[in-house]
Amino acid sequence: MSALRCLVAEDVFVPEHRVMSVPAAIEGDYPSENQDEEPFYRSAFVPILALVLAGPQLGLGRAALEIVRSKAGAKPISYTFFDAQAESVTFQNQIAQAAMMIDTAHLHAYRAADDIERAAAQGTYPDTLTRARVRADTGRAIEHVTQAIDGLLFAHGAASFADVNPLQRIWRDSAVAARHAVTLPAVSYEVYGKALLDVDEKITPLV
Repeated sequence: MSALRCLVAEDVFVPEHRVMSVPAAIEGDYPSENQDEEPFYRSAFVPILALVLAGPQLGLGRAALEIVRSKAGAKPISYTFFDAQAESVTFQNQIAQAAMMIDTAHLHAYRAADDIERAAAQGTYPDTLTRARVRADTGRAIEHVTQAIDGLLFAHGAASFADVNPLQRIWRDSAVAARHAVTLPAVSYEVYGKALLDVDEKITPLV
């Protein structure tokens, strides 16, 4: 059975106040009855659109870390003399590196959120360089989370992929979400690099 991919409405009147121009929104021009009362409704359109996609990734990273930590005291490392993963220096290093990558992801995401929130509170629209950095921050956060989860699965072992293990679901969900077109790290870095170097060439309107 094929999934429904779109809805088509013919001869339907859409009042002007129900229509938002995306190109205008990208430049900070979008209607809202609450802009004067609530700074959130003045938030930069593309930066916040990208950043909300990073939120679930941060949670997935934390969840994966906690699952691996919780099992480490009783799960042996197969074909070694370690009765518990937690006894292994190699495992300890893997956990530490994953935790630091997840922390780094949070720091980048929080900086991006602060940039967006501060501008909205001041009633200003972030310039291109700031918006580009938010995209890069978002890409960096997602990149670190996916790398951390991958490392945690290496540390935990092949049991990570058992159907009963939530790690396999976390790994798949994170891997799919990380490839959303708006948050692809490689594209976001190029956008930021061009902004840093004042290169006028645009590769996407979503900045």
